Amino acid sequence: MPCCRDHYRRCPWRNAAGFTLLEVMIAVAVIAIAFVTLIGAQSQSVAIATGSKFDAMASLLAQRKMVELSLSGYGELQSGSGDFGTEYPSFSWKTEVTELDEGDTGLKGIGGMLKAVDLTVSFAQDASQLYVLRTIILQQKSAAAK
Repeated sequence: MPCCRDHYRRCPWRNAAGFTLLEVMIAVAVIAIAFVTLIGAQSQSVAIATGSKFDAMASLLAQRKMVELSLSGYGELQSGSGDFGTEYPSFSWKTEVTELDEGDTGLKGIGGMLKAVDLTVSFAQDASQLYVLRTIILQQKSAAAK
C-alpha cells in the first residue's frame, strides 16, 4: 500500500503527542550538566568543611600549647616538637624560639628580655594543612631585681 500525501496526513501516529529523539537527547544533556555542577559543588563543600574543622581544632590546640609554653617560664622557652598525645593523635606541633634584640625590635635596652615563639600545628593526614601562631613573650622582672 503506497503512502501518498493524503494517506500520510491521515496516519493516526502522525499527530500523536510525544518526544522526538533530539528532544530526549537535549533533555539528557541538560540533566547531565546539572548533575556535574551539583557534584562539583558538593565536593567543594566537603573540602571547605574539612578545612574549617582543621582550622577550629588547630587553633584550639595551638592556644593550649602556647599557654603551656608561657607557663613554663621565660628561661625554659626553647625550640622543640611533639604531638598532642592520645587525645589528638593526628595533630603535631613544632616551636621555634628566637631571642629578639634591638635590631629586631628597634627598642633600646631590651637585650635578653623578649623572645618570639612561632608555633606550627600540623595534621598528619594532610601535610598541606598548617596552622601557625606567633607570640612575643616578655621576661618578667624577678622580685630581687625590683
